Amino acid sequence: MFRSAEIRGIRMKLWTRWSAGLICATLALATVQVQSSASPNSGSPTGALDTREKQLANLLREPLPGHARAQASPSFYNPESLYQYIDGGADIYLLYDFKNLLHQDFKSGAAELTVDVYEMDGTEDAFGIYGAERSPGYRFVSIGAEGYRDKGVVNFLQDHYYVKLSGSGANADGLLDQFAQLLSGRIGGTRTLPALLGKLPREHRVLHSEQYMRKDPLGHAFLAPAYVVAYAQGKQESKLVVSVANNAQEAKSRSEQLAKHFRESGECASAPELGEGGIRARNNYEGRLIARTRGRYVIALLNPPANGGEILKAVAQNLP
Repeated sequence: MFRSAEIRGIRMKLWTRWSAGLICATLALATVQVQSSASPNSGSPTGALDTREKQLANLLREPLPGHARAQASPSFYNPESLYQYIDGGADIYLLYDFKNLLHQDFKSGAAELTVDVYEMDGTEDAFGIYGAERSPGYRFVSIGAEGYRDKGVVNFLQDHYYVKLSGSGANADGLLDQFAQLLSGRIGGTRTLPALLGKLPREHRVLHSEQYMRKDPLGHAFLAPAYVVAYAQGKQESKLVVSVANNAQEAKSRSEQLAKHFRESGECASAPELGEGGIRARNNYEGRLIARTRGRYVIALLNPPANGGEILKAVAQNLP
C-alpha cells in the first residue's frame, strides 16, 4: 500500500508540472497571437478590413511589368499605424482622412521599385494630399486624373487613391511608367479633378496650382475647407479662395470673421458692388483682398488684379 501511494504521489507531481507547462505555453501562444493581430503592418484584425487589404493587394497581382517579383509580402498601414511608416509626415495624411496604405517592394533585373498606394476617404481628400505635395514646377505626365514624374519617381492621383512610385537601378524609369499605367488601369474609377475646379476661371490660371485645403486657407482656420488657385497676369499673382461652408448662414459667418480680422489688423469696408456680402480689405502683411458670398460659398481674391470684381462675379455665377 505504501508503495502504491508513493507512486500516486509521483504521478500527481508529474501531472502538476505538465499542466503548468501547458498553461504557460497556451498563454504565451495567446500573447503572440494578440500581438500579431495588432501589428501595424497587418491592418485591423476585423474581417471587413481584411477584405479591403485583399482588394488593395489585388492591384499588384501578377502579371507585372518586367516580370517584377515581390521582395516580401505586402505591408498595410491604417490611421493608427501610419506614423510608423512616415513618422513626421503622417499628420497631413490623417488631416485628409487617410484610410489605408498598401506598401510593397519589387525587383526586376537590376531595377528595384517601391509601390505605395494611399487610399483616402474620398476624391477630394485624395486630391487634397496630392495637391499638398506637388508643385506647379514639376514635370507633369498623362496618368490618372493628374500625375508628375522626376528621376526615379512617378506620383499620380486617381479616384480616391494617391499612388507614389519610386525606383532605382537600370531601366527603373521605364518600369515606373509601366507600373503607373498598370495601376491606373486596375484602379479605374474617376480620372478627373474635383468638379468645383472646373467652374473656376481658366484664363490666367497658373497650371497645376490648384489645392484643396482642410486647414488654414490663407492662414485662417475659419475658412476651411477651401479650394485655392493661383492666377497670374504679367508679374502680378493673385490667389482665388473658394471657402466651402455647410450652408449659407455658415458662409455668412465665415465672411464676417474675415472682415473682422482685417478690421483688427488693417482696414475693411463694405463693397456692395462686388455682390452679396462684398468687402474690400487690406493690411500690411496680407495685402489687399476683395471678397463676397454666394450661397454656402465665400469667394475671396487676395492681391486682386484690376478686373478682380469681374472675376468674383464670374466665379459666383458658375457656382451652384
